[in-house]
Amino acid sequence: MAPAALKEHKTALTAAVLLLFMIVAVLLRAIPHAALVDGSFTSLIGTDAWYNLRQVEMIAANYPGYAWFDPMTAYPTGKEVAWGPLFPLITATLCLLAGAATRPEIVYTAAWVPPLLAAAVVPGVYLTGKTLADRTTGLAAAGLITIVSASFFARSIFGFVDHHVAETLFSTLFCLAYIAALAYAARHPVTLAETKTILPVALLALGAGAAYLLGLLVMPTMILFALIAGVFTVLQAVRNHLDGTGPEGLLLVNAVAFVVPTIFLPLSGFMVDSQNLSLYSVGHVYAYLLLIAATALLSGISLVLKGRRNEYLAALAALGITGVAFLGLTDIGRTMAGGLITFFGRDMSATAIREMAPWDASLAWQSFNVGLLLIPAGLVLLALRARRENRPELLFAIVWSVIILIATIQHLRFEYYLAVNLALLAGVVIAWALGYGFSKTAAFLREPESKKKKKTLPTAEVAAVGIAVLLIMALVGASASENIGYAVNGVPRTILADDWRDALEWMNAHTPGPGVDYYAIFEKNGFTYPEESYGVMSWWDYGHWITFIAQRIPNTNPFQDHVPRATGFFLATAEEKADVALAAAGSRYIVTDGRMAAEGFPAIAYWHNATAGTAPYATALLVPVPGRENAYSIESFYKEAYFETMAVRLQVLDGTMTEPEKALYVEYDTASVPETGYARLTASREMNPAGAQAVADAYTGPGKAAVFGTDAATPPGTLPALKHYRLVYESSPDAETSVKVFEFVDGAVIPGEGVIEVTVVTNTGREFLYRQQSENGTFVVPYSTTGNPYDVKTAGNYRIGNEEFTATEEAVTGRA
Repeated sequence: MAPAALKEHKTALTAAVLLLFMIVAVLLRAIPHAALVDGSFTSLIGTDAWYNLRQVEMIAANYPGYAWFDPMTAYPTGKEVAWGPLFPLITATLCLLAGAATRPEIVYTAAWVPPLLAAAVVPGVYLTGKTLADRTTGLAAAGLITIVSASFFARSIFGFVDHHVAETLFSTLFCLAYIAALAYAARHPVTLAETKTILPVALLALGAGAAYLLGLLVMPTMILFALIAGVFTVLQAVRNHLDGTGPEGLLLVNAVAFVVPTIFLPLSGFMVDSQNLSLYSVGHVYAYLLLIAATALLSGISLVLKGRRNEYLAALAALGITGVAFLGLTDIGRTMAGGLITFFGRDMSATAIREMAPWDASLAWQSFNVGLLLIPAGLVLLALRARRENRPELLFAIVWSVIILIATIQHLRFEYYLAVNLALLAGVVIAWALGYGFSKTAAFLREPESKKKKKTLPTAEVAAVGIAVLLIMALVGASASENIGYAVNGVPRTILADDWRDALEWMNAHTPGPGVDYYAIFEKNGFTYPEESYGVMSWWDYGHWITFIAQRIPNTNPFQDHVPRATGFFLATAEEKADVALAAAGSRYIVTDGRMAAEGFPAIAYWHNATAGTAPYATALLVPVPGRENAYSIESFYKEAYFETMAVRLQVLDGTMTEPEKALYVEYDTASVPETGYARLTASREMNPAGAQAVADAYTGPGKAAVFGTDAATPPGTLPALKHYRLVYESSPDAETSVKVFEFVDGAVIPGEGVIEVTVVTNTGREFLYRQQSENGTFVVPYSTTGNPYDVKTAGNYRIGNEEFTATEEAVTGRA
């Protein structure tokens, strides 16, 4: 076959293989389709996806307008959007091209965008691998990226409508274009005096700048890749000088690539008045200008000190000291240092936000399994090649991979970036093993049997091929098993629960509108909420659901806006404090669920006080397992403060006065099982609350004694009723799973002494008795007996003994 025909044949075959990989990538990620699509309703995975859909809807309604300020979340301030418009713009454009006009159609179409973008990563990875090494490396890497990394797979699956996969795509395209420019400049040295040497490199660098800008328009996090380029630039500049290579090529690549975002940001109008690198701010412009200036300075030093090794190294040392002083002593430097801390440091959010948590061994193995062995192997092979040859693209790949690995160890969220590095490094190992051993092994196997007896099997080569094949088979098999298992069984656990969907759809239909046009774009400057606007208080996990489904304004959200207001309300142990917190937040409705009062309670407690955690509310004790010597179970015992919190009084106790007949008296030995970190229960018995407290106060034993609730729904003492909170909806009668909606009201004043009570029948048919003790000769009651617009109603009038009282809706709400 002629060389041209052979080349064309290889190109067509490569294209076919890549197309197959892209199809496989989409099909694997489409597995959750059956679980997520229920008639016309498509559920989404996670919480942020719902807010992204909100942005998609706004762009589709105002195409191509983008809202940098959103009054439909974070009441009463609204939210300044800190990320870019590109991902929702891509999604909205696809929806418009597909003719998706209704909300169900938009949601369904948007759910396909992550798998499609994941498919687009495949050829990008192939070209990157091919540029670094050869076609085999590129194909191996492209095949692996379709399946490796649980994190990348989960973030590019059908229904995960979020920007993570777009970040991975455009950062990969930047690295591809950047190393292509570096490789071309290395093969075709740039001389600034000769225009013809400049143009090809400048065009490739311009492509890198465009790809970088696209990534930046997804998230400001893209600046991480400017840091990677900066670290690489220092190392490559040193290598160039020591090898006698001219610095012009590196200078041209950096200058052209990073002048693109430097010019775009000030002209775009996107920048905020800040230097924060996590925002679109002038801090980015400073960073890019510093990178270009540093490259120019390194190039100048290299030219001035050409051929003078010791003087050059001394100049670098002085430059390094100056750089450290710059970071510590100047405003711009401190901004840069703060950005480094943001990427590579840890704070409170690392304990409360999963994607900001550190990478641990179990998570690493779950995502990469045997690929963890291929990462260092690939780095070693690249390092050996880079040592032999001054190929800047190899050094960039090493720096890229190492920095992303460090970032991932610090923060789990960067794991989906690392998937590309894993695929490329594994591709390097595969290509090396095949190149090292396949040809000799294949030649030996093709030999006639008579000749084989006279030759020795190339053991090292066979071993290299065998080990590589086994590792890749293990990597693909384990990754496929993990990812398919997640797609089939894991996804349903991360989607919107039916109880929440029902509650928020009810809220959309039965509560007053917020007075803000859901689809309109507003400017922050000059915006004020209409008088009828109000907030919805819930835990931050549920804020985006409230915005998208109920089309109401949450006080807090998964961006963690106003979290202290939420913790202050839900953990308030006196209604008066809760009322103040709610008034400050401008809330009219409160939404709770079983997790907030029980399973999710630790999250609220740790956000409130990371040091104390749940200690003020519950005590975990080792409880002996009957019939098993030295066997214990860990059980929680709930203190009085737990039941006093608004989260429990609303969700579990319905806001009514509670007078328990029994409390749990407990004795425990703090020194009995020290290696576990828990105290051991030694005795317990149910008693009347007053008697239990008296016995606990009189306890003088070797351990400790305390009084707890008999269970998670029964306090150890009397709790007063809530006066200003009425239940208006519940999704089910079961408090452990139900989502409940309460309204904050003024309360109707009824004169009297003693205990007033009324039977309340909820929308599910559940009945409970609302009871309240009088204070200063009056009651303040939250339920109206006439004019109530909700399906949660009283069964008759309020009663004090044989006397009955009514409460009008106007008296309860304070509104005519």
